[in-house]
Amino acid sequence: MNYGRYRVLEELGQGSMGIVYKAHDPNLDLILAVKVLRPECLQGETLVKRFLAEARVLGRLDHPNIVRVYNVDEDQGTVYIAMEFLEGEALNDLAKRKRFSPEEIADLGARIAEGLGYAHSKGIVHRDVKPGNILVRSDGKPKITDFGIARIEDTAEHLRTQAGEVLGTPAYMSPEQVLSEPVDGRSDIFSLGIILYELCAGERPFRGDSLGAVFQAITMATPVPLSERSPEIPAALAEAVERCLRRNPADRFQSGDELAATLRDCFRKESPVEAAPKGSPEIAKKGTPAWVLALAFAVLAAAGGGIYHFTRGRDGAPPAPPAVPAAAVPKEAISSSLRVSTTPPGGVVFLDGASKGAAPLRLEAPPGKHEVRITLAGYETWEAQVELAQGAEVPLDVDLLRSAAPAPPVATPKAARELPVRAVKEEGPAAKAKPTPDPAVQKDLEEGIRSYEQGKIDVSIVKFEFVLRQDPENAQAKKYLAMAQDRKRKVLEEWGKQLDEAPVSGGKKR
Repeated sequence: MNYGRYRVLEELGQGSMGIVYKAHDPNLDLILAVKVLRPECLQGETLVKRFLAEARVLGRLDHPNIVRVYNVDEDQGTVYIAMEFLEGEALNDLAKRKRFSPEEIADLGARIAEGLGYAHSKGIVHRDVKPGNILVRSDGKPKITDFGIARIEDTAEHLRTQAGEVLGTPAYMSPEQVLSEPVDGRSDIFSLGIILYELCAGERPFRGDSLGAVFQAITMATPVPLSERSPEIPAALAEAVERCLRRNPADRFQSGDELAATLRDCFRKESPVEAAPKGSPEIAKKGTPAWVLALAFAVLAAAGGGIYHFTRGRDGAPPAPPAVPAAAVPKEAISSSLRVSTTPPGGVVFLDGASKGAAPLRLEAPPGKHEVRITLAGYETWEAQVELAQGAEVPLDVDLLRSAAPAPPVATPKAARELPVRAVKEEGPAAKAKPTPDPAVQKDLEEGIRSYEQGKIDVSIVKFEFVLRQDPENAQAKKYLAMAQDRKRKVLEEWGKQLDEAPVSGGKKR
């Protein structure tokens, strides 16, 4: 059997969307892997486009820790991707028979984080980081595979996930994925944190006997500290893993490179410091060089106007430090940046008209004036012009205001319009007694109903429960929650009480 010019040698494995074959390329005399879309997936045009999007995503990536793609084409009424053939083993299978040492876990995590950080720098979020998508080669180095449901942060990309649709493996989802909120690279970092926790402790941090229970654990529960699960795990490694698992994306590592550096530092040995010669100033073993402190003061001075306008709760300003000679300023300080956070978090940030992702986030930008716009469903759009000084990092903390829910137009009888002033005043208090529905709560309710109608029962249950926490007397939420729970009970046998992947047993269980 052939797909295009590639001759199939054997089947390597199957996934939710495709079948992977080992194949031979006669033109290059090369063994490679060919991933073919399942025939049943061809019945939906959206799935075909998503599969082709996988090839485009992978074709843009060139990193030693990410699988390479050579070609994408159509044949025999289906579509396929020709990619790098890798000799190795999926991490979930490897962890069942091998216990990783803390050093191996840190090194593996750092390499995966570097690969993800590279993808994020290209505007690509994987969205399905799990052990089954990490292939470990015989030399111990990982390769990230299956960017099939990756979300491309590209303004020219028109392929979008349907509202309320949940993609990814539930046990490794981030809280923002579970709640169908906008995601960025920090979502992948959360998923990687679950993998690292699992390798350290021998079990996942968020568990349950149903999807709804797992979703609830991810969005509400705090994992048991690794110091209790596996006391042999060094404190520095445990702290790094637990930081990945913080519910608020702003509290996690903000990039894959930052996480990788922290993991490598867990076991990096300090080089000895020679004693300072007599008569010379003592050099501290640890501390901040004087030029860094001077530079920091210079940056704060340059960004003074921005700090005054865009930060809250800060009175006064530090005295201007002495000028730093231009020669003392390192090369890294030349670029400017904008650190954006919103209340509530999750506002979508546009810089000079281009979408940059959801806040909180840090944006690199050249010095000068920039147009900033922030949008969030249920809130007023925020817009401003920000001027960045050279080498400055300006914090921009924005309190978003809820959108006023417009009252529906109602035809008013002429007699009512001609009521005497006194009568109108008497009716005023009664009208004010009716509370206006919270737009954000109403939006969650509508998304829950839509998810229920689309058959996404567990997602709808999470939504209805969230609505009832905000509005305990919401009759619609109560009604649909009861219907969803009843429907779930009827299909629980089909879905099963366990998730698709068994827990990894590579670590020590307690």
